[in-house]
Amino acid sequence: MPSADPNFVHLHVHSDYSLLDGSCRIDRLLKRTNELGMKAIALTDHGNLYGAIEFYKAAKDAQVKPLIGCELYLVEHSRLEKHGRSDDDGKTIFHLGLLARNLTGYQNLLKLVSDAHLKGFYYKPRTDIETLAKYAGGLIGFSGCLASLVPQHLLNDREDEARKACARFVEIFGRENYFIELQDHGIPEQRKIIPGLLDLAQEFKLQVICSNDVHYVNHGDAGPHDAMLCIQTGSKIDDEKRMRFSGSQFYLKSREEMAQVFREVPASLTNTQLVADMCELAIPFPKGSERYPKYPLPPEIKTDRGGYLQDLCVAGLRRRYGVDYFAAASHPAAAERLDKLTNLPAGEKPQPPDYTGLTHEEELVVRMGYELSIIRVTGFIDYFLVVWDFIAWAKSHGVPVGPGRGSGAGCLVAYLLGITNLDPLRFKLLFERFLNPERVSPPDFDIDFCMRRREEVINYVREKYGKDCVANIITYGTLGAKMVIRDVSRVHNLPFAEADRLAKMIPDELNITLTDAIAKSAELSSEIARNPVAKKIVDQALVLEGMVRNTGKHAAGIIITDQPLDDFVPLTLQEGDVTVQFDMGAVTKLGLLKMDFLGLKTLTVIADAVDNVRRTADPKFDIETIPLDDPKTYAMLNAGKTVGVFQLESSGMQSACKQVGVSNIDDINAICALYRPGPMQFIPDYARGKKDPSTVEYPHPLLEQSLQETYGIIVYQEQVMECAKIIAGYTLGGADMLRRAMGKKDAEAMAKERVKFVEGAKRVNAIDEKKANEIFDLLNKFASYGFNKSHSAAYALVSYQTAFLKANYPVQFMAAVLTAELGNAEKVSHFIAEAEAMGITVLGPDINESREMFTPVLRGASSPRAQSPESRVQSQADSELSALNSQLSAAEADRAGGAIRFGLAGIKGVGELAAQKIIEERDKNGAFCDFDDFAARMDGRAVNKRVLEHLVKTGAFDYSGAPRKPLFDGIDAALATVAARARDRAAGQHSFLDMFAEDLAPKKNGKNGSNGHGAATPSSRPASGSDFSTLDSQLSTSSDDFTSTERLTFEKELLGFYVSGHPLNVFAGLTEAIDTYPITELLNQGDRTEFRLCGIVSGIAKRLSKKDNRPWASFTLATKAGALPLNMFADGYANYGTVLAENALVLVQGNIIVNQEGARVNVKECYPLENQIAGLVRKVTWLLRPAHPELAGFFHQLRATLDKQSGDTRLELGFAFPNRFAPCAEISTALTWKVNGPSFQALRSHPAVAGVQIETRRLELKQDRRWAKRG
Repeated sequence: MPSADPNFVHLHVHSDYSLLDGSCRIDRLLKRTNELGMKAIALTDHGNLYGAIEFYKAAKDAQVKPLIGCELYLVEHSRLEKHGRSDDDGKTIFHLGLLARNLTGYQNLLKLVSDAHLKGFYYKPRTDIETLAKYAGGLIGFSGCLASLVPQHLLNDREDEARKACARFVEIFGRENYFIELQDHGIPEQRKIIPGLLDLAQEFKLQVICSNDVHYVNHGDAGPHDAMLCIQTGSKIDDEKRMRFSGSQFYLKSREEMAQVFREVPASLTNTQLVADMCELAIPFPKGSERYPKYPLPPEIKTDRGGYLQDLCVAGLRRRYGVDYFAAASHPAAAERLDKLTNLPAGEKPQPPDYTGLTHEEELVVRMGYELSIIRVTGFIDYFLVVWDFIAWAKSHGVPVGPGRGSGAGCLVAYLLGITNLDPLRFKLLFERFLNPERVSPPDFDIDFCMRRREEVINYVREKYGKDCVANIITYGTLGAKMVIRDVSRVHNLPFAEADRLAKMIPDELNITLTDAIAKSAELSSEIARNPVAKKIVDQALVLEGMVRNTGKHAAGIIITDQPLDDFVPLTLQEGDVTVQFDMGAVTKLGLLKMDFLGLKTLTVIADAVDNVRRTADPKFDIETIPLDDPKTYAMLNAGKTVGVFQLESSGMQSACKQVGVSNIDDINAICALYRPGPMQFIPDYARGKKDPSTVEYPHPLLEQSLQETYGIIVYQEQVMECAKIIAGYTLGGADMLRRAMGKKDAEAMAKERVKFVEGAKRVNAIDEKKANEIFDLLNKFASYGFNKSHSAAYALVSYQTAFLKANYPVQFMAAVLTAELGNAEKVSHFIAEAEAMGITVLGPDINESREMFTPVLRGASSPRAQSPESRVQSQADSELSALNSQLSAAEADRAGGAIRFGLAGIKGVGELAAQKIIEERDKNGAFCDFDDFAARMDGRAVNKRVLEHLVKTGAFDYSGAPRKPLFDGIDAALATVAARARDRAAGQHSFLDMFAEDLAPKKNGKNGSNGHGAATPSSRPASGSDFSTLDSQLSTSSDDFTSTERLTFEKELLGFYVSGHPLNVFAGLTEAIDTYPITELLNQGDRTEFRLCGIVSGIAKRLSKKDNRPWASFTLATKAGALPLNMFADGYANYGTVLAENALVLVQGNIIVNQEGARVNVKECYPLENQIAGLVRKVTWLLRPAHPELAGFFHQLRATLDKQSGDTRLELGFAFPNRFAPCAEISTALTWKVNGPSFQALRSHPAVAGVQIETRRLELKQDRRWAKRG
């Protein structure tokens, strides 16, 4: 029951923001506070203010007075000294409780906490006495818990030191602001020091308060909290020496419980209310731009910032459109409208102009004037200048910038400034969707930068506005359902397998809670019911779930202010960067400018592809000037060949492109907006309307002007706004507010808007109430579906750019795509398969040809020659282009039209540093003659044994002609020789061969040197590396080369694809016959089409179905022609799941499922390939060369094969004549064959064989289980 006398306030409380130390969720804490009838409560987390704003806002909403504080870490010496580990044992670090009495105190608390994190951090964020004294104003201090300075002196019988410390705190805070704090959790040490604390209170005339060191909400939460401490320390519950709390009294006690504990000091309870009354903190949350940075005008600019912004826009108008602002603005129609925008009565906002009857030039200047007037009256001039400045810097320094993101692309001013690169008039984008004059909220430009160079732009901003005014934004990692189960299981010593099993009972749903998991998973709920250990773990996990576990740095968010950040927010360090301690929502509420500097991988791909094009095809190529009506691009999209194309590469998007018949960028825009849950049901309607305009229907004839571009379908949020304007006379600002209300499903707001809409429709267009309500309901429906057109259009442009590059410069584009996925073996493999399906050869790594990244190799390229040491000095003039365009024979180039060379950094275990060192040495001193030369020249620190092994295993030295295995076996000897020579040189000694190095060195022009193709002959090994006699002998006596299987395994493991062959080669000709469709055409088949396909399994991901929690799997199946994602659902997985294994050769059978989300492949059966070949091949017909001299030899070989491998496959013979085949004759039915890969390849490769025809058995799927039951 709530207390009748609620004059006790908890002043010492730790939430879960005291990371893995406090376990009070703020919502639970405030709920319990209300239940106890307490009207105020403090938050004093350990060393941080992470939860301060969330707590402040939530407490206000709960009608509880929030007291903002912190329990700092204090050192007696300087916080800048960092010696000896600072543990919470009271020896080198102490606790200090503080509360903010007012805004000054809060700001000083921000300074103290920030300084502790940025300057005083050493194991803990620490402050010192000097800093405390500097920022003590407006703060209330407490003598603190047992780990605080004064209690520690008393505990250790140092009364004089305790007295001195107390006197110092009184001096710092003032007698009225420093309180003696009593705590009693049943711990003997606490009771020992209470008399001494009371003596100090009497001596210094200080008020006494009592507190409970609250770390969890309820008494029953002591167990989960103890488990949390184990998670923090990595210990187990039964570890005797681990950190633990004494007893179970650290919860939010009632006043009655506190009164019982401190019955001998009743004033200590009422004084807590006194402290609460002293605290009158009101944190300001400004709505406008007052805390935004002020753009520093260049000294030569004499106008104000508004004038400067207009000058920039005038220049942009000429650059973008060739329009002279002043000439166009002088036209009467434009001048009249501009006058209305500038000569406004005081306090009146500009009204949207009427563009009717204006020329294009006039519309441009009027819209520019309107947008500038809104920007001016809303106070965001500096915001636009700040954004313009760093984007202009980025572009001037070659940092790729996206064309726009979000609603900002609808702003003409942004387009004129170069902030966006999308013409808002061409795409009919609305300014009010970005900055609504009727509901002023801060504009929000989210900027995409090249992923690789994003940090350069952030560093520029730091330098421009000051490092103390720019910071990253923190993120909080929380204990999710599966994670908390695993963590709690571990601390309770549950075996890993059991913990994993329990965690996997939780359905695989994003952000699922344990409560939902128990309700959805019968397996989990039954396990809890039958297993007491599982029940205990889940019960504790339910308490801890959702609590903050760790902190991180937001991937994109940056805060920029006009004065030091710690005036407004506390700071910390994350990954070495200054970071605000409040999350994205909190900093926005505080009125701070948040910018998202996003790293978009696609921009990096485009930049690399453009660079490749300029170096290999067109030095003047500019992606910004490509035509938007390129036929090759649209033909590729309509063929569904969109792998690697931004936004359009999924199978569903491929189907959508083919269904719609993309003919312009507006179609790409619409498809990207429609292809989402909900609106994708309208893709067929869009396609039908595009192909047959007579089928298009409009909700009202007046809406044709708005919906014509999308064939009567409301696709975009902007169309909802336009429809409201056309039908009911809304302003676009008012229509944006209507759209927001519809999107939020705000019933109260919607009721008001419905009345307004119906009345407006009748007033403006004489539309009756019934029809108006129908249109309103339609808009309401599509408002939740509708997509931001500005964002969609901007990203559609990026999609088109990638499609254009793929269609017109496929080798350069795919090289860039592969480079962007460096380090992701699965994706590299996927894109290599796509490149090969496009007819592009992917060449393995070569120590003389590969650059760091994947590089295009085009027709006619020449290969650099390996040179002797003497001639290497003269090789530095070789251009980088020659190095890139290498290693394709003329025949290979003619066949492929180009290739991509694998980058050295893409080899697993090599890395960028080693690749850079190799290339630096090669560029400086010429190509490597052979492995010996390479080992002698390379620094063993960067190119270590592991790097050498991986280079050899992947064939990087194949050019030298030396087999891989002998090279691999000789690595240790090579490294030992290099190390010995290094030691000799360090000692000033030289080997016998070193003394004659110059005479023994290979000569120029290939004499005693390279063979002119990058490979050195055995006699040409340079003398600088010729004391490798041990290696030479080892190579000459080494075992044979790696087997084919070993080579392929190494290549797949380290490169992600096969270089020297393919596992399916042994079945070549057979698998192609067995496959019902080529893998590249499978998704083009109709719904329910059955298929059979042979391939290699990779990327297996096992999941649980949402419906019944049964296991199923997704995986990738690859052939030599490409790769495809497949699903094996629960029934199939139950029967064939054991066949699935990484790199397994399998035969799969199933069907194609086509719906509005696109086509997907459903595997129903899966078998080991080798076991199925013989049974599936019904007949083989050998087509022979009739006059071939070895024809008799073929018959002997065939008969020997049949004698050994009798089976069920029939054989026929025929003869191949020019332009015809002779009739076939069947071999005796007694001679049938059990087909297998190796024998088939041996016979097929016989010189007397001109060809082979294979007949396979008809595809028959086993009946589905549900039909089998009915039988």
